[in-house]
Amino acid sequence: MSKEKKEKKEKKPKAEKAPKMKKCPGCQEEIPKKAKVCPHCAAKQKGGPLPLIIGAAAAVLVVGAAVSIFVFHFPIEPPFGGPAISETVLGSGMKLTEEQEESMLTVLETCGFTQVTEVRQLSDNGIVSTYAIEDTQTSRFLEGGDIVVKVADEDKTVDSIVFGDEDIYLSGHLIAPITDFYLSSAQRDVYLSACLTAVRARLDLPETAVFPSKSGWEYTLNGNKVSVQSHVTFKSTSGQEVTRSFQAEFEDGSFVSINIEGGDAEAEE
Repeated sequence: MSKEKKEKKEKKPKAEKAPKMKKCPGCQEEIPKKAKVCPHCAAKQKGGPLPLIIGAAAAVLVVGAAVSIFVFHFPIEPPFGGPAISETVLGSGMKLTEEQEESMLTVLETCGFTQVTEVRQLSDNGIVSTYAIEDTQTSRFLEGGDIVVKVADEDKTVDSIVFGDEDIYLSGHLIAPITDFYLSSAQRDVYLSACLTAVRARLDLPETAVFPSKSGWEYTLNGNKVSVQSHVTFKSTSGQEVTRSFQAEFEDGSFVSINIEGGDAEAEE
């Protein structure tokens, strides 16, 4: 094979493609599109995939937010949403932020409430929500109905607090603390101690007196008057074991009288 034929069979080299060009925003000279630094003015070139990704993500967020607002009314909390709801019994029960819960606790403490142990929503008309609440003391000692708290939905402020027919809090003012409507554990201990003293003073053999545990005592609060009922087991002078019921009366915290079953109709101090 001749030399000329061999040269014809050899492939011709492909011509190199011209690089894509762009204008440098600094000097307006034509430079390669992929250049990160302008070879003419040394200006750094902007662009690349990252800004495009960021821009696309931002567009998705804007569209998603618009759909949530106008179509779904934020059925789920947006990632950029407002303050989170407190996770306490009070905060979660009334859907309060920590700041709103702090204001609510200030009102409740003014009204004599301690740690809230239960919150039940009773109604919501879009303007005012009503809740039944209990705290560590009222759940144990208060009888006669629910403690109802009315809360403005817009700013979560307390409109009123009532117990039965009694106003506790109204229009930003304390009417009567909830503690006026039940006897706390400490108060019951004081009345119990006074009853022990009064009963023993009326027995011939007071050292034989045996009283029930705290669960065997009943207390009735009526305004400034308190009635206490229970029973005592003791030995008579003949050695016979006897059990008698009794009822003691107090007014304004002071002992008034006691009536022991089978004894005098009323014995006063």
